[in-house]
Amino acid sequence: MKFITEMELRNVYRLEPFTSYMVEHGSRLTPEARQFLTDRQITLSYGTQEQNQEPLPNPERQAKKPDWRRGKLRCQMQSVSALFLLTGQELLERDVLLAQKVLELSRQFSALQKREGGGTSTVDLSFQGCTGITADVLFEDAGDCFEVTEFHIQLEKGREIALLHRLRCALRELGFAMLEAAAGSPQEKPEEPIVAGINFMINELSSLICRTTGGGTCQRQNPLHTAINS
Repeated sequence: MKFITEMELRNVYRLEPFTSYMVEHGSRLTPEARQFLTDRQITLSYGTQEQNQEPLPNPERQAKKPDWRRGKLRCQMQSVSALFLLTGQELLERDVLLAQKVLELSRQFSALQKREGGGTSTVDLSFQGCTGITADVLFEDAGDCFEVTEFHIQLEKGREIALLHRLRCALRELGFAMLEAAAGSPQEKPEEPIVAGINFMINELSSLICRTTGGGTCQRQNPLHTAINS
């Protein structure tokens, strides 16, 4: 017969406090060990030979462990939100109308943040597509209209193009982080509506970059532009 001492219980309790304890089959508590459990109002039970012989952990501590992917995702969303504000602030000094468009997108992103946190919100989707990004792919990954290179930063609106492209890249990275968090937490709510909203904002930014680069000409369908950047 095995005797469970107070010291053994103290060591287990120090590593992880528990609210219930099962004495395994063939074991007994010393009087001091029993008093240790009584003083802490720990529920005592006795197991049979077929039952698990390990002490029962605290069910409250095991109820729900924090999901590091979800925490990382929310930090990334905060960083993108700050980038929206920073981009809008910098564009205010260069192109007020473009800055207003970015700040509108910032409000849309804030609404997505609330949805990810479990809240509800409405999003004003004013962008209806353009020549290169049609209405049927607004909420899908339509890809970039063209690759932004050092050629574009030499244009008159080069700084604006670079700022919009940086924001678009941050959103695209966030979309993959959202899918990663969803894959690691299958019990959580589906992320498809939020990813669709991110795709929508990426596509609107692509349209803004296109217009900033080529005025009224669709750069996605412009063969001359493709030749310049090939």
